[in-house]
Amino acid sequence: MDIKALAAMYEPETIEIRRRLHREPELSNFETRTLKFIGEKLDEYAIRYIEVEKGGILGFIGDAESENTVLLRADIDALPIRENPRNLKRERDVISRNDGAQHACGHDAHTAMLLTAARILREHEGKLAPGGVILLFERGEEGTGNLRYLLRHIIGGGLRVSAAHAIHVRPDLDAGRIHIPLGPAMAGTAGFQTTLRGRGGHGSRPDMSNNPVDCFVAVYNALTSFRLRRTPPFEPFTFSVGLLSGGDKGNIIPAELTFGGSARFYSIEAGEAFASEFKRVLDGVTAAYGCEYAGGDIRLGYPTINHGALAEFARETARRTLGDAVLTDDEPLMGSESFAAVTRLWPAVMAFLGVRNVELGAGADLHSEFFDIDESALKLGVAETVAFASGFLQSKPKLEHPGEPDVDDLLRRIGGPGL
Repeated sequence: MDIKALAAMYEPETIEIRRRLHREPELSNFETRTLKFIGEKLDEYAIRYIEVEKGGILGFIGDAESENTVLLRADIDALPIRENPRNLKRERDVISRNDGAQHACGHDAHTAMLLTAARILREHEGKLAPGGVILLFERGEEGTGNLRYLLRHIIGGGLRVSAAHAIHVRPDLDAGRIHIPLGPAMAGTAGFQTTLRGRGGHGSRPDMSNNPVDCFVAVYNALTSFRLRRTPPFEPFTFSVGLLSGGDKGNIIPAELTFGGSARFYSIEAGEAFASEFKRVLDGVTAAYGCEYAGGDIRLGYPTINHGALAEFARETARRTLGDAVLTDDEPLMGSESFAAVTRLWPAVMAFLGVRNVELGAGADLHSEFFDIDESALKLGVAETVAFASGFLQSKPKLEHPGEPDVDDLLRRIGGPGL
């Protein structure tokens, strides 16, 4: 089949699906209408599916219980952001009708691309090599951990996944360019929110107080230095505090202060070392400053690491389908993704689709009120997805699977604060 031509033929429908979803965004755990719409489209395409409570939808093409099975994933939830009527340059072509909710991370585009790819694969099912495709439409990707319910269903139901694939839009890449990292794709996260409790008082007699602000400064300085003291210089690691709240008058020393933030990394060992250091610093500094703390636990999320050989395969199928010019090399992202759990279970790859177009005003960061996309790129994402799935079923490449994880621990770590 001419995958590129088919993706172009269905481009109007892909864009319409994306706009339909963009107009009616739903927040994590509230994707009722979105799930109904996805189900209706799968019915229209004669694709059988099930809805997994709290998790989302699993669709099936071909023999999804065979040993040669590809899992294709899209996330479906929106963010609690009030969308700006303008993007970076002009009025939007389509805008959210749900005040306070916006598809500011491209999940509307991800879902639209996967639905179109599913339609093409279903309509040409007879031309595919023996095997099956599992479609995964994930609820609550933005930090809820709902993916665990879908993975439990797949693992508990005896479904065997040979390879997995996801595609994510990137507003820092020009529209139509595709980046497929050969290793780290997105970072792991160590999220925290902690309250320091001291003894309040008046600014005229700080000696009669145990100021949690002073305690926080010492904690912050110690954690900031972790990057230099405990992390190899060749290994990416970031640390930031984005939440800081304490007191309401300049001359009154508060009794408590709350702070929250995250560290990001590509090595889970670095994340685990930070979590240990975080607890050690809290214990030591609060004791020295006469304070106590609550909320010292860190929830660690895995980094998204592409399977090297599978990423090479994905690059080659994209090159054959779309031409050499479509592929580009770029930096991985330091944001985090629930798809990381999939990369721990099976050989998996996350591809990135550029959606930046300066003339159209598309290029604002993910999770921004100005975020918008150049929809002309969507057909390339559809083609890349179809090419990967059909090519894998045909080639049946032999891949080394990731080491067997502790599945219960893995499922506990899915999601977490500050994706």
